[in-house]
Amino acid sequence: MRFSQFVTALPPWLGGCTGSRYHAQPNVVDVDVAIVGGGAGGIHAAIQLKDAGASVVVIEKKDQIGGHAETYINPVTGIVSNIGVVVFENTELVKRYFARLGVPTITSTLMAAFGSSEVYDFALGTHIPPIDAAEATAQQQAVQAAAQAYNQSVLSKYPWIDQGFLVPEPVPEELYLPFSQLADKYGFSALLPIVGQINWYTGNLTTIPALYGIKGLGPGLLSSVLGEYIFSGTGNTRSLYDAALEELGSSVLLSTTILSVDRHSNSTGVTLLVAQPDKISTMIRARKLLVAIPPMLKNICTFDLAEPEHAIFSKFSSSLDYFAGVAKVPGFNGSLTNIGAQTPFNQPIVPGNNAFIDTGSPGEFSIGGGFDSGDVTDEQGKDLVRKNLATLAAMGAVPEDAAETVTFPYTSNHSPYNMRVTAEDIKAGFYTKLLALQGTRNTYWTGAAFSGQNSALVWSWNEGTILPGLKKDLGLE
Repeated sequence: MRFSQFVTALPPWLGGCTGSRYHAQPNVVDVDVAIVGGGAGGIHAAIQLKDAGASVVVIEKKDQIGGHAETYINPVTGIVSNIGVVVFENTELVKRYFARLGVPTITSTLMAAFGSSEVYDFALGTHIPPIDAAEATAQQQAVQAAAQAYNQSVLSKYPWIDQGFLVPEPVPEELYLPFSQLADKYGFSALLPIVGQINWYTGNLTTIPALYGIKGLGPGLLSSVLGEYIFSGTGNTRSLYDAALEELGSSVLLSTTILSVDRHSNSTGVTLLVAQPDKISTMIRARKLLVAIPPMLKNICTFDLAEPEHAIFSKFSSSLDYFAGVAKVPGFNGSLTNIGAQTPFNQPIVPGNNAFIDTGSPGEFSIGGGFDSGDVTDEQGKDLVRKNLATLAAMGAVPEDAAETVTFPYTSNHSPYNMRVTAEDIKAGFYTKLLALQGTRNTYWTGAAFSGQNSALVWSWNEGTILPGLKKDLGLE
């Protein structure tokens, strides 16, 4: 779509991507890089570009930055509940980024951080008792042996796995085989129940292409699983984004809608028209554009997509819609974890919540519900919690009236989640075509679709591919 000062698209609060006319003269802002999206990828890139001497503007549709890193603070107890992003891979990159923003970190195992939990199948209502000491020892030995086999036979062959979808051509056949078949081939099946728990929801391990299974357990995460994770030392994940916002200041435009994107206005830059409620629209003229939002076609309908871009992005689908937040049930205190009692690798049944984790405030617990259908509403997310509570109440795991008395102090829809393509598309070289988009039409692309659903992976992608490209184009290197 060509840019026009007067013909734009309606903002979402007026009607999505249908056309409308705008008659006021916009404000004009000139920057080196315009960044669309204030989540993990966009904010990390903004800080790094600022450090390199570039001027940036970040366009964020929500009223806060941080993407899926959200928090709820109980008004009575003052206890902070981290929603969505809770832990980080224990890598030097993560430590360096926290240090750059002056946010302290601590390391811990998940057990030490969250304590013990009763285990149930939330769909069947089945209680899964803890294993005895001998079985636990045998299980630990099996996991250690599987991790060694996985390191030697898989991770050693794909050293790029934590740096992005740098899939070679031709694509190795084993990368588009079902992940469970790869596990059988190399003897690391004992790791799959762990993958199913720590990567909620990574997809059906018996059918997802192995590329995505490996992405969900790269060397950084595997090391953290077997050792310790990084947590924000303040207890609040959003401390990282509060510090970033303080540094970026007025360079961040919150509650902002993109009306149009024109990457043809001149040979050396891009032009965006954006709007905030009750303000005059802003025309942003930038030398380069960095898109850091999920590239679903509905998200980028105001962009002037070229045919190759449209063809590539139309291949993406979301393998999961995710509903997160905090729920409260009077009289319930404790934590429950969802394990599939009869499923391969004990994966929880979807739709379902991965766990109800005690926040420390009376009756409150964090929720995380996964759906394998698109466009899930907030009410559907709440109904799933009620459904799981009703099943658990029948087993006496929660108060009898939990499904009727539950309230929701805080909820957030984290869809789309796990944007992926089919095994056939992987085989046909999808990721080579996706990678080739970087830098074309003065545009770079970042986020989980290009790196994997993990903050550390997004930052690795930025540092290894996106930032070097942008800095070179801007003459900063």
